[in-house]
Amino acid sequence: MANPLYGANKNDDFQDKCFLTVHSESLGAANQLYINIPFDCTVVKVSYAVTTALTTAKSTIVMKTAAGTLGGGAFEIAHEAAVGTVGEFVPTSNNTVEAGATLEIENDASPGAGQACFTIVVKQR
Repeated sequence: MANPLYGANKNDDFQDKCFLTVHSESLGAANQLYINIPFDCTVVKVSYAVTTALTTAKSTIVMKTAAGTLGGGAFEIAHEAAVGTVGEFVPTSNNTVEAGATLEIENDASPGAGQACFTIVVKQR
């Protein structure tokens, strides 16, 4: 099926994928987000948008499934990230999730402040 969109966004890369969006707690305090995944899938990438500017230090993000830490190691949101800064993490292994399992997003509390919105791109299996 051809992409029905017109204009600059004609990328078919979104087909057969689902998007889950979650908001972080303060990145200035260590915490974890636990996202229940309702279907078997593979995490393709995690995009983020900073919603509260980071201060003093970067935020190190670790994502985990039941198989362990998503391959690619720890990911970082730079300390100079302002509101509206965007980026993405691309896991390389341990990125399959079974229906009913959780995906964990953990931060290290390094910045004095900061918050982000994460969009998790998954491909159903």
